[in-house]
Amino acid sequence: MITLRDGAAWEAGSADGVIRDIRQPVPDDGRLSGAVMLLGDPVSGPAISMSIEGRLFPRKAPVHMHKTDTFRMALNDPLVVGRSTYQHGGFRLQQADTFYGPELWTDEVGTNQVLIMADRRGVKPYLPDETKQGAIDLALEDSDDLLATSDHLPRDAVVDHEIANDLGAELHAGHWDAAFAGSATWPQLSDGSRLGIVAMGDRVHGPLLLFWDRPADAAELPGFAATTDLVRLVVEGSCTVAGVELGRLGFRLQQAGTRHGPSQPGPAGAQELWVVADRREAPSRFDAPASTESARLVDDVVTRLAPPYA
Repeated sequence: MITLRDGAAWEAGSADGVIRDIRQPVPDDGRLSGAVMLLGDPVSGPAISMSIEGRLFPRKAPVHMHKTDTFRMALNDPLVVGRSTYQHGGFRLQQADTFYGPELWTDEVGTNQVLIMADRRGVKPYLPDETKQGAIDLALEDSDDLLATSDHLPRDAVVDHEIANDLGAELHAGHWDAAFAGSATWPQLSDGSRLGIVAMGDRVHGPLLLFWDRPADAAELPGFAATTDLVRLVVEGSCTVAGVELGRLGFRLQQAGTRHGPSQPGPAGAQELWVVADRREAPSRFDAPASTESARLVDDVVTRLAPPYA
């Protein structure tokens, strides 16, 4: 079940939105302006924040680690983590239990990212120096924010997470880097679409990320019954889902157990990020998968971690 920090007008199990800078006037169009949410398993399912807003973190957020695999992607303006700078659509996958940072934030840019915690219990940041951890612990204890209310894994918890991908991204100092701008190297389907896949978090039921780059004339993706929670985000271009157009940074949230309509890319094509809450219910297991090609790609990545995963 998708639980949002802020309410939404759900219709037939779906809700639409746009990640827009909420420091600017927001149109009254009934769509969400970004989203903070919990998906999937009520104990250990993923947590996601998608926003462009004022600066939420210190200008130089300290080096830290999480007790879960994490994913972050830059939106519009560059995102700086450690020695790496990520342009719009560039992303970083970070292994659980590995320190990274610092993160650099400015008031001008604000907070501009998609952030995914594979396991919501790993939201708490842990500093290298345990004697300086107290302030963070107190802040989380006093917070009633949706992402702060889960039971946090302790620093010494054993976390059996692993990241696998077919993007060609390689491990470097505990993280992988890739970008939609590099989609030309991703596996190609017969209709010209490119599909990159990342499995992260728990080896059996962790989330699956699908990175689509679909040309304007790509085949329509048929509708399907969503057997787990699903998030679709348009990074560039546009697409139409069951007759509803999603433009750049538009997104659709789909509750498990509801019908997801057919979709096709817009006139400039569509680059999309799909977040599947539980890899055991990946599109290859939907009643009408996008194509047997994509199903094979999904199964290949997932079974590298936990064969068989059904």
